[in-house]
Amino acid sequence: MKITAELALPIASQLMSVMDFNINIMDEQGIIVASGQAGRIGQQHEGALQVLASRTQQIIREEDSHNLPGSKPGVNLPIEFQDNIVGVVGITGDPAEVYKFGTIIKMNVEILLEQIHMNKQLHFRKMALEGFIMELIAPHELREKKLKMTARSLQIDLSVERIIMVVEIEEMKWSEELSGGDSLQRINDRKEQFSNGLKTLISFHSFYAYIEDGSFFIALPAEEQLHKPVYAKVEQYLKKYGYHYYIGVGQARSGLAGYKASYNEARNCIRLSKRFEREPRASSIEEWGIVPYLDTIPQHMQKEFMQQYKWSGQLNEDYKQTLRTFMDCDLDVKETAAILHVHRNTLFYRLDKISQLLQMDYRKFNDLIKIKLLLTFEQLQK
Repeated sequence: MKITAELALPIASQLMSVMDFNINIMDEQGIIVASGQAGRIGQQHEGALQVLASRTQQIIREEDSHNLPGSKPGVNLPIEFQDNIVGVVGITGDPAEVYKFGTIIKMNVEILLEQIHMNKQLHFRKMALEGFIMELIAPHELREKKLKMTARSLQIDLSVERIIMVVEIEEMKWSEELSGGDSLQRINDRKEQFSNGLKTLISFHSFYAYIEDGSFFIALPAEEQLHKPVYAKVEQYLKKYGYHYYIGVGQARSGLAGYKASYNEARNCIRLSKRFEREPRASSIEEWGIVPYLDTIPQHMQKEFMQQYKWSGQLNEDYKQTLRTFMDCDLDVKETAAILHVHRNTLFYRLDKISQLLQMDYRKFNDLIKIKLLLTFEQLQK
């Protein structure tokens, strides 16, 4: 860690505004990089060189200053960082008066160096983590050797089962209409705000990063069984700020291939939620049952199945909604009628009318399966 003029000048200027003593801050070569006397900047400080050589503080009295060119009476204290002497802080004046001020300045500089170092480490980790996740979810074949090395450096244990959650937020997507600087800054501010909010919503053993197109990748340890309460907390947070969002959650898996598969499942949840116009907009892959597998059937085969049973135009939207609700309620007539706000007899009338129009009986298992497939394929065509 180097002490530069950019780092030292603001400290010296701020302290000089409230002190009557001159302050000098020297780098690891004893060069003055900040001073209350601008003319001394860039000069070598002999007292600082002695401190750097001896690794101990130096007190310069009036009678000693004549033997140290470039130095004046005062105190010179070593600036330490990770057991190394990286610079010297000096205050000109009577050592008896200025020593305590020198100690305070030394501590402030050392704390600032630690903060800068930590911020750099956090920045490097963030960049490395984003790179790791982007490489992991890329459509090409996994580069396992590279990813495993990165995971080790990030202290990510790939043997741990994790649940991958994807959060997609509409207000954080970039578009041509938002090309103005202010709009882009607002998007970046929202990303930063949500990233900071995640720190309070997920466990220390989780990891996350912004990936693309308004989306965040979040990996949660499965053993802590946090995924349901966590995505409920995330939903609550997003609603608090009025965001429009989708949340998808994959299965618990381990290893690079497992994490990638869980991510793809989470993405699939979001895609299906959009197609089915589902509310609420948060779901796990388990909640979709066989729908993700039906989605793998080529669209032309889905259309052929729908044409075979002359599905198009057979039912109006009210009848379709009745069927969807009836099936979502596991064929429970009482619950279905309550959700649709109709009488039981009205519900039976509708179901009988649907059977007549489709020439399929909802009371027969095979016909009910066909109706379920037709409803699902129609929504998958969107």
